[in-house]
Amino acid sequence: MGDHAYREVSRPYVPTYARLLSEHVFDKLRSIGMLLAEFVELLNDPERPIEVIAEARESDSEVKELLLVIEWLRPLHVAIVVDDTRMQERVVTVYEPYPSEWTPDFRRRR
Repeated sequence: MGDHAYREVSRPYVPTYARLLSEHVFDKLRSIGMLLAEFVELLNDPERPIEVIAEARESDSEVKELLLVIEWLRPLHVAIVVDDTRMQERVVTVYEPYPSEWTPDFRRRR
Protein backbone atom coordinates (compact mmCIF):
# COMPACT_ATOMS: atom_id res chain seq x y z
CA MET A 1 0.00 0.00 0.00
CA GLY A 2 2.45 2.60 -1.09
CA ASP A 3 4.95 4.02 1.36
CA HIS A 4 2.50 4.08 4.24
CA ALA A 5 2.70 1.37 6.87
CA TYR A 6 -0.20 -0.99 7.28
CA ARG A 7 -1.74 -1.28 10.69
CA GLU A 8 -3.37 -4.62 11.39
CA VAL A 9 -7.05 -4.37 12.26
CA SER A 10 -9.95 -6.76 12.41
CA ARG A 11 -13.39 -5.33 11.82
CA PRO A 12 -16.29 -5.82 9.46
CA TYR A 13 -16.21 -3.88 6.21
CA VAL A 14 -19.01 -1.34 6.15
CA PRO A 15 -19.34 0.60 2.89
CA THR A 16 -19.54 4.32 3.58
CA TYR A 17 -19.67 6.05 0.19
CA ALA A 18 -20.33 5.35 -3.47
CA ARG A 19 -17.77 2.93 -4.85
CA LEU A 20 -15.61 3.56 -7.93
CA LEU A 21 -13.52 0.89 -9.63
CA SER A 22 -10.12 1.68 -11.12
CA GLU A 23 -9.24 0.41 -14.59
CA HIS A 24 -6.66 -1.82 -12.91
CA VAL A 25 -9.49 -3.69 -11.14
CA PHE A 26 -11.04 -4.68 -14.48
CA ASP A 27 -7.70 -6.17 -15.60
CA LYS A 28 -7.23 -8.00 -12.29
CA LEU A 29 -10.75 -9.45 -12.38
CA ARG A 30 -10.12 -10.76 -15.87
CA SER A 31 -6.82 -12.32 -14.76
CA ILE A 32 -8.49 -14.21 -11.88
CA GLY A 33 -11.48 -15.29 -13.97
CA MET A 34 -14.10 -13.25 -12.16
CA LEU A 35 -16.91 -11.35 -13.86
CA LEU A 36 -17.50 -7.72 -12.92
CA ALA A 37 -21.10 -8.51 -11.96
CA GLU A 38 -19.87 -11.30 -9.70
CA PHE A 39 -17.37 -8.95 -8.00
CA VAL A 40 -19.97 -6.23 -7.44
CA GLU A 41 -22.41 -8.79 -6.03
CA LEU A 42 -19.67 -10.13 -3.76
CA LEU A 43 -18.99 -6.68 -2.29
CA ASN A 44 -22.66 -5.75 -1.97
CA ASP A 45 -23.98 -8.97 -0.41
CA PRO A 46 -24.88 -8.22 3.23
CA GLU A 47 -24.84 -11.94 4.02
CA ARG A 48 -21.22 -12.36 2.93
CA PRO A 49 -18.66 -11.58 5.65
CA ILE A 50 -16.02 -9.12 4.47
CA GLU A 51 -13.35 -8.11 6.94
CA VAL A 52 -10.97 -5.15 7.00
CA ILE A 53 -7.66 -6.78 7.92
CA ALA A 54 -5.32 -3.78 7.56
CA GLU A 55 -5.41 -0.06 6.99
CA ALA A 56 -2.98 2.74 6.22
CA ARG A 57 -3.56 6.47 6.55
CA GLU A 58 -2.86 8.02 3.14
CA SER A 59 -3.67 11.61 4.15
CA ASP A 60 -5.93 13.46 6.58
CA SER A 61 -8.95 12.50 4.50
CA GLU A 62 -7.91 9.14 3.00
CA VAL A 63 -7.52 5.71 4.53
CA LYS A 64 -6.53 2.69 2.48
CA GLU A 65 -8.21 -0.49 3.67
CA LEU A 66 -7.29 -4.06 2.80
CA LEU A 67 -10.35 -6.29 2.77
CA LEU A 68 -10.44 -10.04 3.06
CA VAL A 69 -13.21 -11.92 1.30
CA ILE A 70 -13.23 -15.62 2.17
CA GLU A 71 -16.51 -16.89 0.78
CA TRP A 72 -15.70 -17.05 -2.91
CA LEU A 73 -14.01 -19.85 -4.86
CA ARG A 74 -10.70 -18.70 -3.35
CA PRO A 75 -9.77 -16.02 -0.78
CA LEU A 76 -9.52 -12.50 -2.20
CA HIS A 77 -7.89 -9.31 -1.02
CA VAL A 78 -9.46 -6.04 -2.13
CA ALA A 79 -7.66 -2.71 -1.60
CA ILE A 80 -9.97 0.29 -1.21
CA VAL A 81 -9.18 3.95 -0.59
CA VAL A 82 -11.87 5.58 1.53
CA ASP A 83 -11.82 9.30 0.66
CA ASP A 84 -13.82 11.42 3.10
CA THR A 85 -13.22 14.66 1.17
CA ARG A 86 -14.65 13.30 -2.08
CA MET A 87 -17.12 11.07 -0.25
CA GLN A 88 -16.17 8.02 -2.29
CA GLU A 89 -14.49 4.63 -2.04
CA ARG A 90 -12.02 3.77 -4.80
CA VAL A 91 -11.31 0.10 -5.36
CA VAL A 92 -7.68 0.13 -6.49
CA THR A 93 -6.94 -3.58 -6.83
CA VAL A 94 -8.18 -7.09 -6.19
CA TYR A 95 -6.02 -10.20 -6.06
CA GLU A 96 -5.76 -13.74 -4.79
CA PRO A 97 -3.20 -13.75 -1.96
CA TYR A 98 -0.35 -16.22 -2.36
CA PRO A 99 -0.51 -18.79 0.48
CA SER A 100 3.30 -18.68 0.79
CA GLU A 101 3.18 -14.92 1.56
CA TRP A 102 0.29 -14.95 4.04
CA THR A 103 -0.66 -16.79 7.21
CA PRO A 104 -3.08 -19.70 6.67
CA ASP A 105 -6.09 -17.45 7.42
CA PHE A 106 -4.82 -14.85 4.85
CA ARG A 107 -5.03 -12.06 7.44
CA ARG A 108 -1.29 -11.32 8.00
CA ARG A 109 1.81 -11.30 5.83
CA ARG A 110 4.46 -13.83 6.77
